[in-house]
Amino acid sequence: MKKKIPVQFLKSPIILHTFTRDQIERGDLSDFIEKFGEGQLGSGRVEHLFGKLVFKFEGVEEGGVATHPKVRVLLRRLNDRWRWSGFFLNLSEPLGPPDTFNLYPLLALGLCTADLKIGTWERTGKTFIRIGSQIHQFKDIAHMVVEHLRKETKLSHAVIQQRHRDIEQQFKAINL
Repeated sequence: MKKKIPVQFLKSPIILHTFTRDQIERGDLSDFIEKFGEGQLGSGRVEHLFGKLVFKFEGVEEGGVATHPKVRVLLRRLNDRWRWSGFFLNLSEPLGPPDTFNLYPLLALGLCTADLKIGTWERTGKTFIRIGSQIHQFKDIAHMVVEHLRKETKLSHAVIQQRHRDIEQQFKAINL
């Protein structure tokens, strides 16, 4: 049975989707896909969902989602099945707990899709993170999705251009 989003939520400024502990543990996307999958994005819904979706993760109270092993697996799976985050994700709400990277939700999601190497410099003892090239592909896809879904909406050219600038701003946190 397909789950529909109630009309009152489509009119609200955000639409919150919480992944339960069990869903995170199992990497289960079925509930999310039933609500927001491609088959659920009929005419009118695409525009109403633009920039409203906020993800939360039950049981993840601190730390970055990009470094939480189970959340990383879940969000990689999500990105493999649902590439629409550049269009639907609310870019002003943190992705999970308010942590440095989580404050940039599209970047945090992109970091989950990229290989990360975390290490410490011998001489200084400072921590570093090397980010795999997948982050570039994720960013490019976010822009392409906005252009693709723009055609299904009545959103103005100015709104779409602002979304592209907002996407770029998300990735400036890592000089990308």
